[in-house]
Amino acid sequence: MESLLPEWAPNVHPMLVHFPIAVFITALFFDFVKFFWKKNWLHMVVTALFVFAALSALITYLSGKQAIDIVSVPMRAELTASNHADWGLYTLLYFSLFAAIRAFLFWKELDRKRAVAILLFCGSLAGAALISKTADLGAKLVYKYGVGVQKAK
Repeated sequence: MESLLPEWAPNVHPMLVHFPIAVFITALFFDFVKFFWKKNWLHMVVTALFVFAALSALITYLSGKQAIDIVSVPMRAELTASNHADWGLYTLLYFSLFAAIRAFLFWKELDRKRAVAILLFCGSLAGAALISKTADLGAKLVYKYGVGVQKAK
């Protein structure tokens, strides 16, 4: 069976990894905007974006688990690869719980209360810190250790 990936791509993880990051940053941006622009539809958009970020993080995490079995990881990069996988799991679990809490608070219309909105925004910032750590470790794998890259022909 022919692969759907181009011959230069060892796996789908690098093609997916930026998607949940972009969705999360977009959600974080609109979460901040709704403090100043009081539109009811923004609550639904922000909640949907966080749920979508969690779902896309799941797909990305699973693709990363598959990728680590496919690519060659040098011995000196194994600890970084293990840490990246661990932080990816922590990020996924956080996103999943955070999205579920946001969806519940949206459903109960509690996310409109200022104190709750501030707490949720702080939770968004905590999620951004998790993404940053996970991404830093992933970048270290690629740019320091050359994991998943090929020599130019």
